[in-house]
Amino acid sequence: MTAISDLISSLETRVDPLSREICEVYWEMANTGNEELHARMVELEMGMHAIFSDAQAFATIREALADEQYSGETRRVLELLHNEFAGSQESEEIARRKAELSTSIDGDYANFRAELNGEKLSANDILDVLKHCNASPVRKATWQAAKRIGPVVAPKILELVELRNRTARELDYRDYYDMSLKLQEIDEHEMLTGFRKLEELTREPFAALKAGLDARLVTRFRLGSTEELRPWHYEDPFFQEAPAIVELDLDSLFAGADLEKLTTDTFDRIGLDIRPSLAISDLYERENKDQHAFCMMVGRDPSRVHVLCNCRDNESWAATMLHEYGHAVYDMGLDPLQQYFLRDCAHISSTEAIAMLFGRLTHDEAWLVDILGVDSAKAAAASADARRQQSWAMLLFVRWMMVMVNFERSLYNDPSQDLNKLWWDLVGQYQMVTRPDNRDEPDWATKTHIAQAPVYYQNYLLGEMTASQLKHYIEHKLGNEPLVRQPRTGEWLRDGLFRRGSLLHWNETLRELTGERLNPQYFIDDFVSQQEAGA
Repeated sequence: MTAISDLISSLETRVDPLSREICEVYWEMANTGNEELHARMVELEMGMHAIFSDAQAFATIREALADEQYSGETRRVLELLHNEFAGSQESEEIARRKAELSTSIDGDYANFRAELNGEKLSANDILDVLKHCNASPVRKATWQAAKRIGPVVAPKILELVELRNRTARELDYRDYYDMSLKLQEIDEHEMLTGFRKLEELTREPFAALKAGLDARLVTRFRLGSTEELRPWHYEDPFFQEAPAIVELDLDSLFAGADLEKLTTDTFDRIGLDIRPSLAISDLYERENKDQHAFCMMVGRDPSRVHVLCNCRDNESWAATMLHEYGHAVYDMGLDPLQQYFLRDCAHISSTEAIAMLFGRLTHDEAWLVDILGVDSAKAAAASADARRQQSWAMLLFVRWMMVMVNFERSLYNDPSQDLNKLWWDLVGQYQMVTRPDNRDEPDWATKTHIAQAPVYYQNYLLGEMTASQLKHYIEHKLGNEPLVRQPRTGEWLRDGLFRRGSLLHWNETLRELTGERLNPQYFIDDFVSQQEAGA
């Protein structure tokens, strides 16, 4: 026991300062686009790899897990360390090349700006064009400009895929996809079975709603028929965000709104204080800054939780702020005295669930009244329309998620296949979008998750299902009021979820919190059944 305790203590001593510096350098890179930091990031990642690639330490951990004397907290730490080590059992040469490629790709995405007629467009600019412009040629040119990052990063991504697969197969996994799910403690068969059920349940209601949308788009863009519709006629470069199916202008409710205050007030209502994180975050657009949004805890220090956003006063960014600070309150709520390797969220899907639970609030009637200050009658009408829109958004989300999950699974199974064709085959099958004529480009590579967060996307759907389960418990068992009117919510989440860290398997944590393991029925009731009922 002493030898294992010493090993765990030694690993913490080595990992903690390195983890902190990696986070600090990444934060500076995201905020400045400083390419000079890339080399430093590679060296830091190589330092972390040197720790977790130690074959002798890995063997010791595996032997300890086979010994029944190790139980409870110690066994759980060993299980988590096993998963960390298993993903790093590769040569220094391969690890260095992977770090170089990843850092280079991060820089490519962060610094890319689409160019159109000599003008550089931000990601927000592209979305504005796709949302408001009625001229098909302009939309097409803008969409194509946004996709020009694909050929830049695709060769690097494919090299990364080959290296990831090599490591996985040397460890007797089928491929990197198989290894990733196992190390994330996700049962692939159980996951795919559940996802296929959702795909089947969403197919007809999605097709019906999309047919109505397509008919309206034909009229809007003065096309001859729906057969002329192409990807640039939708409001998002990937058709992953739901275009309006109701006359809903939530953005007007947020014009001039202080998103920081709205977010702070929301969490204040349930007893969670985000001000310490707000003070060290970066929330507004700036040249050379990463155009996306994320939350990051420095090391495993709950007092150092940063959020990066590019806020504008609209509903989308209000929801994004609530989402990212959902991640933040989870990190801030971790027990700083808990064993180091347990001081993390129960699972990726667990922190996504909290983020999604709060991100949904911009469609909630009580939130619109209590936090945004909308008149009750106006809020009721807006919320009813918003709930219908949100159900449509979730149908689209399930369809889009099926594209991502099936593409990644197939990518790692056979990266030599025609991936450009595969991408559009899946988009056509699940999203029912017609591929651009005569296009043979690596459009799949323009989705940053494939390179930067591999085999992650399934956690968004697991998170949405978990969020529905948590919401049901809060509003039907914890109390009988909407979430923002239940001040006990923060304490319940903090004590029942956040402070537990990763002491238990994520599904067991959920069972102890809500009384049952992950049950997709709550998600189906929230979103799929509503559409079937014509809600």
